[in-house]
Amino acid sequence: MTSSGITGTTGLTGTTGVIGVLLIVVAVSVAGWSTWQTRRRRRLAAARAQAPAWRSRGYHLIRVDRVYQRARTGTKAIVVWDETGARQDTWFKDSRPSQGSYFFVRGSVGYGPHNRNPNVLYLHPGDVVRAG
Repeated sequence: MTSSGITGTTGLTGTTGVIGVLLIVVAVSVAGWSTWQTRRRRRLAAARAQAPAWRSRGYHLIRVDRVYQRARTGTKAIVVWDETGARQDTWFKDSRPSQGSYFFVRGSVGYGPHNRNPNVLYLHPGDVVRAG
């Protein structure tokens, strides 16, 4: 018996302690991921519910799939059109969208000299409305 009156307790030491800490980290990570996914699904559902009203004004829903360059004057990104699933190279002028963001957009398509792509979507600040 120890001075505290409890025998056989070792606390979080050695391998048991490391495994315990790893289990806690994994549990917190899974819970955080699940919460993030739930919020993302809710934002997408809200955006899709608003889509018909925006579409009547010429806007379409996109998701920023990948940001591949940020510059002083804008951002180059790959977007995915919600209606078709098509991917498109996009220039967001004077804007810094983040990956995974949803927007209602209306813009123009033109030649992209940086990658010789004739089908780049050009978006100016007045062409972009955050969705969800």
